[in-house]
Amino acid sequence: MGRPLVSILLPSLNAYQFLHARIESLLTQSFSNWEAIVLDSHSSDGSWEFFKSIASTDSRFRLYQVPRDGLYAALNRGTQLASGEFLHIATCDDTMAPEFLTDMLKAYAQCPGAGIAVCDLLFIDRNGDELSPADLIGHLTVRATKDLLSLDTVRTSVPGEICRHLNYRPAPHDCLLHFAGRSVYCSLTQLVVRMSSVKAVAPFETKIGSIADYEWLLRLTAHAGSVHLPRKLAMWRYHGNQLSLHRDDSRLGSMRVMGKRTLRGICERQPRLLTRNDCEALLLPYKILMARSAIGRVYRWFEAAIRLLWMVFDRPAATAVE
Repeated sequence: MGRPLVSILLPSLNAYQFLHARIESLLTQSFSNWEAIVLDSHSSDGSWEFFKSIASTDSRFRLYQVPRDGLYAALNRGTQLASGEFLHIATCDDTMAPEFLTDMLKAYAQCPGAGIAVCDLLFIDRNGDELSPADLIGHLTVRATKDLLSLDTVRTSVPGEICRHLNYRPAPHDCLLHFAGRSVYCSLTQLVVRMSSVKAVAPFETKIGSIADYEWLLRLTAHAGSVHLPRKLAMWRYHGNQLSLHRDDSRLGSMRVMGKRTLRGICERQPRLLTRNDCEALLLPYKILMARSAIGRVYRWFEAAIRLLWMVFDRPAATAVE
């Protein structure tokens, strides 16, 4: 078939119970010019043997056993091995619709300048059925349930806006949305990324835990524009063990440092885009969350009001548009 157009990374560690559904979702893709790079961290539950049985009948599967150095080290290794023009990360407990690759590549055809294609998510339970709030009772708080289920659509710059048509977001639009303190994308599995964009940014950090994907996405979206396809083509499976579900405020300091570094890079590339006041205002959500007392939070909210007033005074037209 020649060079594959899409390289699919399959990081795996003892995920056998979900592998049949994941592999089935790959084999039923309407677009077939892909390679699947399996990165198994020496699973002991039969996953490796299952992958070998699949690869014995489908040459698109390339199998590698990698050290148990964590998910992000495995993804970095997979990126080095990939040969496609586009990259998709397919975590083994999730899945996607048969038209996922076809429609994401069509989105690229309509927006050839994009470096990221992103779709919305369908949340499913352990059995693959659509997840409902009732499924989460007893597992998450009411607020956590609402926050999780609200991540099924890609965030917009206008709160509450629902995009109904294909839309292009030039860099660093999605990057700046991250500074609101909420996720722009829920999962790496809803993305297909142009390989040139992947190689334009550094690999995943491997020493900062579960926020490594957040840090990588900050850098990626600072460099690459995205095309959003508002259809639920990727499925994110809730089984209660995802690290991303557990809030870890100890990482806020690291996230603030990441944000500050990212803003510095944006200002170097686009010196007229953001003022110093803009940058400080964008970092305020981290500062508010890090405040240890009510007085500290009030002070940060007061600072936010002052900086917003300064924006209105300094650039009234731009602030009104925003």
